[in-house]
This record gives sequence, structure tokens and C-alpha cells, in this order.
Amino acid sequence: MNSSSGPESTNQPDLILKLCNHVAKNKPVLSANLCKIAFSFLSSSVAVAPNVPSDEQYIIVQIRQILSAQSKENAEHFELLYSNICKTSVLQNRCSVLSFLLKLAKMSQKEVKWNTVESLEKFPSTIRPKSHLALKSGNSQESIRSIFQGHCHNSVKSVQSSSTNIQSSCLTAPSSTADLSLITERDLLQDIIYSFQGIEGRFLRKEVGNLGFTVDPKAGKNLTPIQRGLVERLTGMSFLHNQLKQYCDNNDEQGGVICLALVATLREELSAYYKTIALLQTALKKQVCIDQPQMTLRKSLVYIHEHRVRFEWLAYIAEQCNDKKGGALVTAVHGFLQHGSKCAQEVSEKVLTAVCKPLYIMLWRWLLDGEINDSCNEFFIEARDITAAERLWHDKYHVRKSMVPSFITMDQAKKILATGKSINFLRQICKDSGQLPGRDALQKLSRSTSAEALFAPEQSLEFDATLEKVYRETSLRVLDLLKNKYRLFEHLQSLRRYLLLGQGDFIRHLLELLVPELNKPAQEIYNHTLSAILESAIRVTNAQFEDEDTLQRLTVSFMGHSQGDTGWDVFSLVYIVDGPVGTIFQPTMTTYQCLFGALWKAKRMEFVLANMRKQQITMAKKFRKIKELQPVMHIIHILTSEMIHFLHQTQYYFLFEVLECSWAEMLRQVNHAECLDDIIGAHTIFLNSVQCGVLLDESSRQLFSQLRSIYNFILNLEGHQEALNEAATREYETYLEFTTNVESSVNFGITTDEEIKAKARVENFHQFINSIRTKVKHLSQTYKQFVKKYLILLSTSSNMNLQLLSVRLSFNDYYKII
Repeated sequence: MNSSSGPESTNQPDLILKLCNHVAKNKPVLSANLCKIAFSFLSSSVAVAPNVPSDEQYIIVQIRQILSAQSKENAEHFELLYSNICKTSVLQNRCSVLSFLLKLAKMSQKEVKWNTVESLEKFPSTIRPKSHLALKSGNSQESIRSIFQGHCHNSVKSVQSSSTNIQSSCLTAPSSTADLSLITERDLLQDIIYSFQGIEGRFLRKEVGNLGFTVDPKAGKNLTPIQRGLVERLTGMSFLHNQLKQYCDNNDEQGGVICLALVATLREELSAYYKTIALLQTALKKQVCIDQPQMTLRKSLVYIHEHRVRFEWLAYIAEQCNDKKGGALVTAVHGFLQHGSKCAQEVSEKVLTAVCKPLYIMLWRWLLDGEINDSCNEFFIEARDITAAERLWHDKYHVRKSMVPSFITMDQAKKILATGKSINFLRQICKDSGQLPGRDALQKLSRSTSAEALFAPEQSLEFDATLEKVYRETSLRVLDLLKNKYRLFEHLQSLRRYLLLGQGDFIRHLLELLVPELNKPAQEIYNHTLSAILESAIRVTNAQFEDEDTLQRLTVSFMGHSQGDTGWDVFSLVYIVDGPVGTIFQPTMTTYQCLFGALWKAKRMEFVLANMRKQQITMAKKFRKIKELQPVMHIIHILTSEMIHFLHQTQYYFLFEVLECSWAEMLRQVNHAECLDDIIGAHTIFLNSVQCGVLLDESSRQLFSQLRSIYNFILNLEGHQEALNEAATREYETYLEFTTNVESSVNFGITTDEEIKAKARVENFHQFINSIRTKVKHLSQTYKQFVKKYLILLSTSSNMNLQLLSVRLSFNDYYKII
């Protein structure tokens, strides 16, 4: 050290003295020893450092060699510390610091090693490092100043003369200093207070993961088993603190409002905990300068005991809530409310009250205004981006089961959903701006109760009763508008009459008018032609007395067709439903089209068989003189009777046992409905029941395919009878003409050629009759086989009604299916 004139040089001894006093904690003997060592080092030749290697890696290699020779643990600990130093920007000259530490390590290998500063008191000056300087007895401040000034003027000899006095004073120091612990409890407690806040100290180091703390291996050798046990119990609090703080830091920005409510509660607990730490730190400082009871490790355990118990449950709650949000997070917290520990119940109730507040606000906003303000998708009611008015009730809102809190039942969740949906339905679809029923009671309850009303049993009863009342009143308001203003029952009746063929006279007349058109290929039929026929059928039947709005909704449509399809395959009636009632009917229009197609086919078969019976009566009277027709007509007559019986029983089952019974049940449910969902459910059940009854459900595919084949046999028989009627008519007319010619020839009669032609014509007619007879016999046999298979399928069905239908179709065991 070079001397210099000025205030800095005169103040250096004072600064060194203050530093030594601070390090020695105002112990005179220890402070004097430290001052001696400091000036010894400053005045020695070692203080002048040789050239410091500039290569940091070279220094690191040397340090690794020294530590590896000591133990593997020391080398690993150095690697961890060095990686931390490389990450920090505090050190400006890392290479020089590492070089200095390396030189200290090399010096310690040659001289006496001290674990702590206090250990200097345990050794006499004779074994301490040699020095060119010594301290004078008496005033330590004056001696240090004189030594420093003497060193600056090269007056070393006068200083050395007093070394004997200093050595003797050290040897005659009180013997109690040799009994002091290597690590005082106060220093250890200070480190523990730091660890309570997540800060490393002199003896405590952070574990991997930066949550827990562990005692430095070197310092741990000087701890008694009791001290080590107390430290481990106290550092457990540090782990809990770090765990809660980490959860708060991780969820401060990315969590939703419910998660933020949990974070706020945890931070509130941490704030109270920090106050306790401040009191602990204050008590530790007071015992130094004031006569206060000594703060010990055991007393600190008492200080933080209450926080430790609460933090254990809070950390467990935070762990269970990790990666959860919204209602799922609330459910996780609610589970701790059922724990047997009183502390767990208190902590979980406080946390649950906090996290339920945002949920409580969302819930009341939904029940009062039908609005969802949930940017983080935490509410158990989800709103989708649906623009179609008819799909608002079905698709726009639904319950997310994973977000329903455990203290809200699914029945309550569905009522909450229906209440909010009803509000939006009234406002957006029905355009109803009137005062909603039950709002006053709901608003009063929302102001008088807190979030505990959701989960506290004694308060949830009032909430449940109010919810039930609001749900019923809002739902009744919706039903009242649908039934009265928007004519729900009138639309149901119209669908029943026209799409389900309930208006018999209209359907019969429409069928008669459509036969010529629908017999054409599908590509030759035009929509305006069928619309004109529909209007004609309306004008001459009881349908003309329907409301004008209903008649305007009824129209015709074509389904997609392929090559070879006729008008019968693509024709369909359509009933257009819009507005609020469209919510009920619009999603089911496809089902109505399928039902219309199945019933329309059966009605057409009935119409065909009725016309065939009329034609058979006409042919029997007209061709009674043609004896050759009687056998084939007898077969056709018998087969037609079988088909009529089959079709009558099938239609009776479809139209009465299925349709009428299901219709009556649906009307009963609609009249007793409490909400729109009940009406939609009753209507859906009705359609499903009819679908199952007319064999259009998934389990009746084979039955319906067999029934369509039987329908085709009816059409084939109609074709054979039509061909036979045309041939018989031509033969009969030709026969009458031939007879007239014979009778008109007075003298000559008929020629031989005419006679031969007549015989050939009769022979061809007989051959045609025989071919028709053969075809009809084959058709009759095949028809019976298909009917038998159909009856077997009916009898083996799980549906009792279909089994009874099988009995009616073969009531006298005509087909012998068993």
C-alpha cells in the first residue's frame, strides 16, 4: 500500500478498525487479532500479488484440481457455484476474483486453516501467521493509527518492539472465549430468517429447484444434532413459502379471474406471514443492544407455528389447483372443506369464499341478464358463436360438465342453463322487451347474500329456492308466448294433418290428382305443375277452411333423384316453420320428410289396391263371356285380397297404434311442460316413437327393406292386371267386331283368311293368358315367401307391438310361419 497525503490516507486506519469491529461483533480481543492479521497481510510481501493469469479457464482447471483432491462433493459444489456466478452480472472482473480465491486456497494449504472468524480467539498468537507489524497495548484505535503511520514512514522496528505485549494479552484472555460455538445460534437464526423469505445466507443454500434450503456442508459439520433438527424444521417453512410464492408468480398473468382470486388469497396469507418475519427480525436485533430475552431457534418455531400449519394446507390446495381453472379449480378447493382437520376447514373455507366470488358474479349476471362475461372460459355455461335463430336454443349455450362446481348438482346446472337461455330466447328470438318475472327477488337475493350462499348448506337453501322460482317463472313466460302468440298447437296440428297424412280427404284427393304426373320420370316433372295440383286439392277439400297462414306454409318439394326414378320417388310435402316455433320444428324437418315418405308409400299402396279391386269388379262383369279369363282372374283376386288384408293391418298399425297413441302422449306432455326443453323433448320422443313404429329406426332396417319388397309385389301385380285388362279389352272389342262382320254378311259370310286370322288371334290371346297366369302364380308364391320372412322378423322382434302385428297379419296361421 502506498502512502498518500490527504484525508483518505488519514481515514484508512479508522476504516480498517471499524471493519474489524464489525466482523468481530464488537469483541475487543477478536477485533485486535483481526486488525493484526489485516495489517500483517497488508505489510507482507505476499500482499503484493504477482502477475495474475488472464486466462479464466486456466484458473478454473487449477481450482478443480485442488477441490477434486479434497472430495468429489466439493468439486460438484464448486461447479454449481461457478455456474451461478457466470449467470450474474454483479461481478465486473470475474477472472481476478477467481485468481484471488485460488491464491487464498494455496495459502491455506501451507498455513493454519480457520473455519470461522470467531475461531481466531481459540488460538494463541504464536501459531497465527507471522507479521512484520504488531499492535500496541492500550487504545486500539491509537495503536492502529500509529502502526499505519509508522509503516508509511518505514518505522517497523518501533512497532515490533510492542509485539510481546500484544501476544501476552492474547494469551491471558478469558478462557470462556474458547468455549464459544463455531456457529452462533444468532447467526444461524439470521440465516433462517433470510430463508423464510427465499433468500440464501451464510450457512443455508438453496436446493435444486430453488424451493427448499439445506445447510452448507462445511457449516453443517459444526452443528449439533439438536441444532440440525431445528434447522430442518424451520427450513420446511421456507419450502412452503417458496412453493406458494412460485404458484402466485406463475399464475399472476396467465390465470383467469377465479385463479387470480386464489392468488390474491395466497398473497394475503403471505403478507401476514411477512409481518411475523418482521417481528422476528426486530426481536433478533433488540437482543444485541437491549437487555431482552434471547431469541432462540425453539422460540422462532413458536413464532411461525400458526403460519406453518396454514401454509401446509395452502400449499396442498395450490398443488391440487395447479393446471386447473374455473369451476374445476373451485371443485378442487371445495374438496378440502370436507376434511376432518379444523384448520383445513378454516383455510379451505376462506379460499373457497374468495374463489367463489368471481363465479358468484358470473352466475348472477347470467341469471339476471342472460349474459356471459367469461374471457378465460371459467364459467360452467359456455356460449358458442351461433347466428341461426332456430339453433340458438339448441347449440348456442350448453353446460361444460368439467367446469360445474361440486356443490352445484347437474339438475341445478340445467336449470341455471335454461333460465339464461330463456332470457336470451325472449330477448333475441321473441323480441320480448317486457319485464322478466322473478327479477326483483333475484336481485334482492344477490344483494343480501355472499359467495358462501353457493356452498354453505345453511345459505344454499335460499339460493336453491330462489333459483327454482325464477326458473319456473321465466320458463312459463316462454311457454305462454309460444302457445298463445306464436300458435304452437296450431302448427303441431298442421304437421299432423299434412305431413303425417292425418287429413284423409285432402290426402286422398291429392293422390288422385297426382297419379298422372307422378307416374312420369322424375326429370319430366315440374314444380309449378305440382304446386297447381296442390292448390286444387286444397280448394275442393276441407283444407280450404284452414287459416291462411297455415296454407301458405304448405308447399311441395323434390328430393334428389337418380336415373330411373319416377315422381313417386322424389315427391314430398313441406311445411315451412320459422320464428320462435322454428326452434322446436326446424331441426326435425328431415325426420318429418322421412315419415311422410314412409306413410305416403303405404297410402299409395292402399290407393293402388283399391283401384285394382274396382277394375276386377269391372272386368268380371265385362268379360264374363270370356271363360278363359276366369282362372287367372281368380288367382289375381285371391292374391289381391291377401295384399289388401296385409296393407289394412299394416296401415292400421301405423296410423292408429303408432301415430295416434304417440300423438296423444305428446299432447299430454306438452300440456304439462314446465319449460321449452320439456316441449322439445316431448316432440322429439314423439317423432322417435313414430320412426320406430313405421320401421325407420336403425334396428328395423331389415324389416323396412322387406316391407318395400312387398310393396313392389303389389305394384307388379297391378302391372300384370293392367296388361291383362288391356289384352282382354282388345280381344273383346275385336271379337265384337268380328261377330258383327259375320252377322252382316248375308250371302257370303267370312273368308278362309279371315277365319285363319281369327283363330290365330284367339290362340295368341290364350297364350298371353297362360303366360300371365304363370307370372301371377310365380308372383303369388314369391310374395308369400317374402311375407313369411317379414312375419318371422316381426315375431322375433323385441318390440311387443310388432309381435302382435305379426299375429294379426296371420291371425288364422294362414302363412304357417312356425
